Amino acid sequence: MSSASERRKSSGGGGEGGGANWMDTYGDLVTLLLTFFVLLFSFSSIDAKKWEALVGSFTGVNAIGIEPISPEIAFENPIPRFGPPAMEDMEMGQEGDEPLDPDDPANNDAASNLDAIYEHITGFINQGGINVEVIRDDEAYILRILVPDMVFFDTADATVKEEAKPVIDQIIEMLLGIERLYSELKVEGHTDNRPINTPRYPSNWDVSADRAIKVVSYIRIDGRLDKDKLSAAGYGEERPIADNDTVDGGMARNRRVEFVIESIGRRP
Repeated sequence: MSSASERRKSSGGGGEGGGANWMDTYGDLVTLLLTFFVLLFSFSSIDAKKWEALVGSFTGVNAIGIEPISPEIAFENPIPRFGPPAMEDMEMGQEGDEPLDPDDPANNDAASNLDAIYEHITGFINQGGINVEVIRDDEAYILRILVPDMVFFDTADATVKEEAKPVIDQIIEMLLGIERLYSELKVEGHTDNRPINTPRYPSNWDVSADRAIKVVSYIRIDGRLDKDKLSAAGYGEERPIADNDTVDGGMARNRRVEFVIESIGRRP
């Protein structure tokens, strides 16, 4: 026999010499899997005190054992649900808060507050108060008050006329006592359709805005209404209430201010 054949035999060469070596790796893998599952099983029934002692011996700090969750505990203490608050939660507000005050208009429906404002104003008018026109907008929750036969301003001017001031005083009287029902009292200024171009007022927008501001300033100086709820806006000639055919007719009516009251409360 040649020396080469002898070396192959001594080294395990050939078709049968190393065929079973993969069994060693497979056996190690099965042993590790078995050990892993035994470890998982031991964790499922581990004693809390022993676990604390074991962790403490490695880390030097006290460990806190956690009790396993049983179906009974999960049923008695369910996980809080997420989503829209229940009706009783909405009525109570946040946990620990007082119930919502039903007498606070902010907690009421805006339409209900608008009804109350409308009834108050019409009652004031029926008792011989100011002659005003009340326009109700249920979609925007507002009342629009205008004085149809009163000219507040001269042409191309924003100074409140003296005969208009008692009318504004009556409007103030009419709104006293219902301020809690509305969120804003906006004064809107308007003009007729004649162009204006003066050093003071280069356009109808400017004069209409100044007219609203002048009325708001008068109400602020009076001091009886809540100043925080006052605002002013100018619309120029864009919202007429009459035809601008005559100076003393439609044009005079369009040189006006309107008082817009916005109801407070929840919108649908």
